[in-house]
Amino acid sequence: MLMSGEEYRESLRRYSPTVYLDGARVDSVADEPRLAPGIAAVGVTYDFAKVERHRPLMVAEEQSSSASVNRFLHINRSSRDLLDKLEAVRLVCQRVGCAQRYLSQDALNAIHQATHLMDAELGGGLHQRFSAYLHRVQAEDLTLGVAMTDAKGDRSKRPHQQTNNNAYVHIRERRTDGIVISGTKAIVTGAPYMHELLVMPGRNMVEEDAEFAVCCAVPVDATGLTVITRPAGRPGEDSAVFSGRYGQSTGVCVFEDVFVPWQNVFRAGEWQQA
Repeated sequence: MLMSGEEYRESLRRYSPTVYLDGARVDSVADEPRLAPGIAAVGVTYDFAKVERHRPLMVAEEQSSSASVNRFLHINRSSRDLLDKLEAVRLVCQRVGCAQRYLSQDALNAIHQATHLMDAELGGGLHQRFSAYLHRVQAEDLTLGVAMTDAKGDRSKRPHQQTNNNAYVHIRERRTDGIVISGTKAIVTGAPYMHELLVMPGRNMVEEDAEFAVCCAVPVDATGLTVITRPAGRPGEDSAVFSGRYGQSTGVCVFEDVFVPWQNVFRAGEWQQA
């Protein structure tokens, strides 16, 4: 199902994320004026997929399912796909400044390739697991945030050498039904108004860093996840003719014992391909 921009905004009401903006808890992301320019900007990626003249760029056929999906959730298979993605980004950016949602596609393509490589080298069926997730988010037309950049702490040290291991997101516990993760991801584009976050390694790893080599999908309102954000654009400023309407927020995402079921885990200690 391809949503409209208004349906996207309304879909955010199904989530109850813990979001702090300027030090105060946000009751409803969908109704927060300081986040409205960011939601409006992402909404254009939905609305343009509904416009017939934009459809060749904004809608693609997913090869693995034959489903029509938003370009920003599509897996690239050819040079034509790459060019169409580039033109789709340009089209949206001409209207809103930053497409934001193209990051969803970048992450999905990276995980698609990585899990395929991991299965070829290590086995384990992670690519099939990811494919099932991919088809779900495409069917639901979700917007995914990319939680890749760790807080890092002492940058001269590897993840396992940090005094505070929460400087990097890591696996704290493994259970029969999933994993528990903790740590901090920074500069997550659009964090408060995403549907889910794709947690990804932000650097290469060595064997001692295995518990930091984690990749998974987390709903934005998962228990234990807190998003600390800033306003999107310059809402409420009369002089901000453009950025008062469209903008981009970024957030720091703090994971405190967040449970992730195995079906949403695409890497759990496979450090070699981080």
